[in-house]
Amino acid sequence: MAVADLLLRPLDLLVPPVCAGCGLPGGPVCARCVGGLVRLAPPWCGGCGHPVPVPVERCPECHGPLRGARQAVAYEGPAPALVASLKDGRRRGLAESLADVMAAELPVPAERAPLVPVPLAPRRERDRGFNQSLLLARALGRRWGVTVVDALVRVRDGPPQRGASATDRARQVAGAFAAGPTGVVPRRAVLVDDVHTTGATLAACARALRRAGAREVGAVAFARALAGGPG
Repeated sequence: MAVADLLLRPLDLLVPPVCAGCGLPGGPVCARCVGGLVRLAPPWCGGCGHPVPVPVERCPECHGPLRGARQAVAYEGPAPALVASLKDGRRRGLAESLADVMAAELPVPAERAPLVPVPLAPRRERDRGFNQSLLLARALGRRWGVTVVDALVRVRDGPPQRGASATDRARQVAGAFAAGPTGVVPRRAVLVDDVHTTGATLAACARALRRAGAREVGAVAFARALAGGPG
């Protein structure tokens, strides 16, 4: 257990945790908010995982070389509050709750391909204190029984992407990722992120993995910002 978690335990006794979705006592996520998450029903695009009227290999929402990407829930209802509490509220324990939902809704990667977390810029990770994608990957890896390989680094920082257009997002992350210093890149890899918005970040990560020798790159995320929806 981390030192920070030990220090926070007495505070939890004085101020009981609340649900990150609705704020009612009992946290970290109440059954009502879990039930209020909007699951993404099939069929899905075979590339990016966006819901589609009929099964297709690629759809207009696809970017880059991702294949078989999937997301557990839509980025609506309680989902934005849960993600914000994890990242901005620094409730890192929420990664376990979000991973429970992901493990229940998403299939285990084919051939138990390793999970690769989307990296944060070093400055941003220092400010936040953790990388939420790495926390999700580790929690999901334990549930699925697959390994986590920290195979990517962010070599160029950029402005926050929240609220940016798809074009701006793609420009901001172009060339921003590279294989990590260990040089260990799995032939098959599954990227892990908290939210799949336009897919620009995941596509840039997939390109970096492919350049480093990966043959096939998929992705999983807790939530998906649907075309025409919030996020």
